[in-house]
Amino acid sequence: MTLQMRQATLADAMLLSELGYRSYRAHFKHLWVSESELNQFLADEYSLPALEQSLQDRRVCWYVTETDRPIGFAKVTFETTIPDTDISGVLLSKLYLDPAETSKGYGERMFATIKARARDTGARFLWLEVLEQNERACHFYNKLGMEHIKSTLFTTASQQSVIRIMGLSL
Repeated sequence: MTLQMRQATLADAMLLSELGYRSYRAHFKHLWVSESELNQFLADEYSLPALEQSLQDRRVCWYVTETDRPIGFAKVTFETTIPDTDISGVLLSKLYLDPAETSKGYGERMFATIKARARDTGARFLWLEVLEQNERACHFYNKLGMEHIKSTLFTTASQQSVIRIMGLSL
C-alpha cells in the first residue's frame, strides 16, 4: 500500500489531535499511574490550542502519514540541543502510528523519511527520547542505528519514568 508523509498545516490540527489522543492512549495508557496526570499530559501535547501553537512554530515541523487514510504522524524540532550536553541536531519528538497499523513497516519508512529530511536541512545529528519501559520502541530505534546517549527522568507527582535519549549521526 502507498505510504505518504506530508507536512501538516494548521488545517490538520483537529486530525493531529484525534490521532494523538487515540494513539498515545492505545500505546502508553498502561504506563501511567494517575489518570488525571495522563489527561493533563495529553492536553498539553494534543489539545487544539497546543497543536495550533506548535504548528505555527517555525522550528517545528509536523507530518501526517497516510495510506488510504491518516494512520500516523511525526513531529520534528530543528536544531535542538540534548539537555546537559553540547550535542545538537534534529529532535524527532514524536513518531506514532495507529495501533492497527504497527508491524507493517510503516514506522521504518517514516523514520527513513524523517532522516532524509533532516539531512536535507544540513543537520548532522538526529536524536530522540524514548521511554525505557517501551522496549519495543527502544529495540526499533536501536535496529535503525540509533545509539543510547544518556538517560534522564520524566517525573510527575505520582511517578518517575526513565527516558532514554538516543541519537544517530547523519
